[in-house]
Amino acid sequence: MAKYLSVIIPTHNRVEVLEKCLRALAAQTYPGAAFEVIIADDGSDDRTGEMAAGFIKEGLVDTKYFRQENKGPAAARNLGIKKALGEVVLFIGDDIIAPPDLLERHAAWHRKNADDGAGMLGFVTWDRELRITPFMRWLENGIQFSFNELEDGAEADPRRFFYTCNISLKRRFLIEKGLFDEDFPYAAFEDIELGHRLKAAGLKLIFDRKTAAWHYHRTTLAEACKRMIKVGESIRILNRKLGLPVYEPKSSFTRRILKPFKLFLHYRLASYYEERKVSAGIFKYVLDCYFASGVERSRERDK
Repeated sequence: MAKYLSVIIPTHNRVEVLEKCLRALAAQTYPGAAFEVIIADDGSDDRTGEMAAGFIKEGLVDTKYFRQENKGPAAARNLGIKKALGEVVLFIGDDIIAPPDLLERHAAWHRKNADDGAGMLGFVTWDRELRITPFMRWLENGIQFSFNELEDGAEADPRRFFYTCNISLKRRFLIEKGLFDEDFPYAAFEDIELGHRLKAAGLKLIFDRKTAAWHYHRTTLAEACKRMIKVGESIRILNRKLGLPVYEPKSSFTRRILKPFKLFLHYRLASYYEERKVSAGIFKYVLDCYFASGVERSRERDK
């Protein structure tokens, strides 16, 4: 039976959650002969290769493992696309847990929407096994994702919503119209940049809330701040790619003098509220500051 669906999972040093992700894919209702799983290892130095070899040996699902030097998730996904055999590629994260019907839903949608430029965006929310903090709940709507802005069954603009945690497209369309830009070193804006190019090439992306998956990644304020530094670095790459003015945060002598003190106070407050209640203004201020520090880091490196 020919492969119709290829599930592409980029990964880097997350062996435990990756194994959980793979076990969920082995329990799908979709026929195992009709899909393959491709692990694109972005230079992991943990037990990822060993775990993958053991999983493949079990023979639960057709799984292939490819390893590259650490280049970032954009390069890892491109590796997966090139190695894929399926007509349709489904991108998920290594921390995404698929309900039993996830692949069946993606495949059925593409059977009904056979045009090369038709793509489907599924829904992602926190895994129910996690203890979800107020900070995580706030982070989910508008910062990490913006699924709350989308209407079920409606078109989602790939320039804003090209989320590679649960999205499927025709492989031929990707090969012909463009792969991920490997100048992006982090998981930040490399997907949105491709969304811009694919939109111009005719991609019509439809959101299906019922095609849901679970995000198994408990996130803390400290981890989110570290990520925002990378996001700040990546926004300058994105703007250059799109021909936009390179992003520059607002700055003045007064702002530079007061910012460290103000950030210290806001970070302490955000830490207090993190597991108690949503404090949107405080959370946003802290993440915005770390985002700006990422922009500044990129700017200094460009000098």
